[in-house]
Amino acid sequence: MENHVTPAESVPTGDVHRRSAAHFYGLIISGAVLATAPNEFRLSRVAVILLGTLLIYYAAETYVHWLAARSVVRRDLTPAERRQILSDGWPLVTACAVPVLFLTLEALLGVETSLALDLALVLNAALLFLVGWRMGRAEDLTGGKLALSVSAAGLLGVALIALKTLMH
Repeated sequence: MENHVTPAESVPTGDVHRRSAAHFYGLIISGAVLATAPNEFRLSRVAVILLGTLLIYYAAETYVHWLAARSVVRRDLTPAERRQILSDGWPLVTACAVPVLFLTLEALLGVETSLALDLALVLNAALLFLVGWRMGRAEDLTGGKLALSVSAAGLLGVALIALKTLMH
């Protein structure tokens, strides 16, 4: 007898919610790495740690979604479903692209590590404000609700700056 799977038992294709959340989490994790990176490290080392940390988070987050999907559908995932799960979480890693490129540029320009980390952290906070705005606009928010969305996202970046200030 053939194992038939109804649409209700299939893994959702293209989880937009997960991709948006993954990008947001990627920026939060990037900010946490930037806030806690020692000023004694070379910027190239910080960039590698940042990318490596996000790859580890991506692997863990993707693994959890993989297991959860299998437990929901109660069967092995199809190759297409596996690829979808892998790609939906990838924005978690790509979120660090701008901060890593910024660190690389700062290293090439010879910016002192402590200043470079501070500037990268400010850039990361600005990206969080931007993501808050984009997510709010995607929900068609306007006025005070949009301002709240932008503020909530961006203030997480500001909190990471405060964390760095307290730590160093």
